[in-house]
Amino acid sequence: MGDAVEKKDALDDSEALVPLANTANLQGRRVADIIAGHQVSDRPVLGTAIVGVFGLNVGVTGWNEKRLQAAGRAYRAIHVHPNDHAGYYPGASRVSIKLLIDAETDAILGAQAVGEGGVDKRIDVIATAMTGGIKAAELAELELAYAPQFGSAKDPINMLGYIDENIRDGVTRTVQWHQLADRVAAGASVIDVRTPGEFAKGAIPGALNVPLDEIRERQGELPAGDLIVNCQVGLRGHTAARLLTQLGREVANLDGGYLTWSAGMNHSARAK
Repeated sequence: MGDAVEKKDALDDSEALVPLANTANLQGRRVADIIAGHQVSDRPVLGTAIVGVFGLNVGVTGWNEKRLQAAGRAYRAIHVHPNDHAGYYPGASRVSIKLLIDAETDAILGAQAVGEGGVDKRIDVIATAMTGGIKAAELAELELAYAPQFGSAKDPINMLGYIDENIRDGVTRTVQWHQLADRVAAGASVIDVRTPGEFAKGAIPGALNVPLDEIRERQGELPAGDLIVNCQVGLRGHTAARLLTQLGREVANLDGGYLTWSAGMNHSARAK
């Protein structure tokens, strides 16, 4: 019965069809509460869900980027690609997470994650944060269970909060993968700060490879004008962006690094 009940979307109070077991069971209980004379209310839904496919776990909560764009909502996106637990502990695998945030209020609007493990934990934490009104930057403050086989000392959830805090406070600027071509066409130069070995395995066309450890000594080789730096997943790019900013350059970091850019480009090519 709960599957057939009309729901209210948690982000805009619109009518929503969310036939998920958790919400269905809750609404069944609420019907029983009302019959029994209890005063209850129905909560809005985020659409939190997870599915396993081809050895991967795919989890979602809240709105995705396509829906935000269609609604004309101002947002910022953050992509991270950490391991599901400490890399030195056997069995670690990558989990990729996209967090979507209200550009004005810092409220969390949604998230998607994919990986071999650890997806359910991160999506559930984000869904709980959304329900509790925790802002994106406040994810950095969450105290989460840690042991090397379960997570990292700086959990992926904490990392999302750190990155959002940097963007919110103007410590760093980012460029999304789908914005890169327009920025380059407008005159920006791409600086790849990975190692030469990484660069040789695949790089953004036209990018200049200047490894992070050599940037200070080779700053004279960098083109004039705006710079966009990239590494593999964004962490070294952030360090490079901070260093170059302190050297007086106008620079932004490619959000999610080369990994996000290449995945986005491959998806776009398949969609055509």
